[in-house]
Amino acid sequence: MGMTQSANQSKKSTRIQAALSLVNTVQRRRQNLEMSVERAADLAGIQVSEWCALEAGWVPGTPGVLRAVADTLELGYSQLSFFAEISEFNQIDPA
Repeated sequence: MGMTQSANQSKKSTRIQAALSLVNTVQRRRQNLEMSVERAADLAGIQVSEWCALEAGWVPGTPGVLRAVADTLELGYSQLSFFAEISEFNQIDPA
């Protein structure tokens, strides 16, 4: 028996929220530090466009970028990489 439409929507909504784990963490922490996107990108040593992409859902493929972002936001690397893995996994369509 298949999922009901409501259950399917709920599962999809949960996956979307999980896919945004990294986005929500990065945005919230940057704002709590009262840091502009430009300043954050500069401190992390990445382009402003890359930081904007990060806050739009891009998951960096290299540990170096994630480490620089974690340092900039004064977060633990393992915490940020955990959110990155959750986000990346949930961006894949489970079709």
